[in-house]
Amino acid sequence: MAKKKKEVVEEVRVEQFESLDNALNESGQFIEKHQKPILIGVGVIFAIVIAIFCIKAYYLDPREQEANESIYKAEQWFARDSFSLALNGNDDFIGFLDIIDEFGSTDAGNLAKAYAGLCYKNLGDKETAVSYLEDFDADDKMVSKAVVGAIGDCYWDMNDAKKATSYYEKAISEENGVIAPIFGKRLATAYLSLGEKEKAVKVLENLVKTYPSASNIQELKKLLQIAKN
Repeated sequence: MAKKKKEVVEEVRVEQFESLDNALNESGQFIEKHQKPILIGVGVIFAIVIAIFCIKAYYLDPREQEANESIYKAEQWFARDSFSLALNGNDDFIGFLDIIDEFGSTDAGNLAKAYAGLCYKNLGDKETAVSYLEDFDADDKMVSKAVVGAIGDCYWDMNDAKKATSYYEKAISEENGVIAPIFGKRLATAYLSLGEKEKAVKVLENLVKTYPSASNIQELKKLLQIAKN
């Protein structure tokens, strides 16, 4: 009985080896038959990888560095409230507009869009400001919310309180002890201008409760009393 069982096991093993051998032969025949297309495919993939590496190392990274160096002086003039100079530059440095044109695909070029929007906002051209601010794409949530709030400010200045509220709502959609109290107050003010007192009260009560240490907490409390009355 044991001998018979052993013979069955050996037969199974033989069949398994034969199946494996057949599979290897078929694979070898397939590779041999399609060797040229396979090698071409591997070569193409390798060439793409090398091309991506070269583009990054010899084009994208240097451009990113050049863009960062270019935006530095414009940022300095922006910090001094010299918005027109920061926007347009002069003979010594290029402004945000030229940085966007020359380095738009870089992180610095993207940041220049936000700066350009804020420059136009401060110079009184709200519509142009909105176009640049909306074109800005931020990974940092605080920066993103601040830019969204700035768009709300532009619409508020253009006497479009309804549209301003939609951006202020987005600006305070996540808890942030710096951004939310500032744009939350502006949201409540916009609601009050639209006659929506209940919404204003709700926003202000939430701000006072959530951010008791906010730098403008007294202003929020005062506006809350006005909204309630």
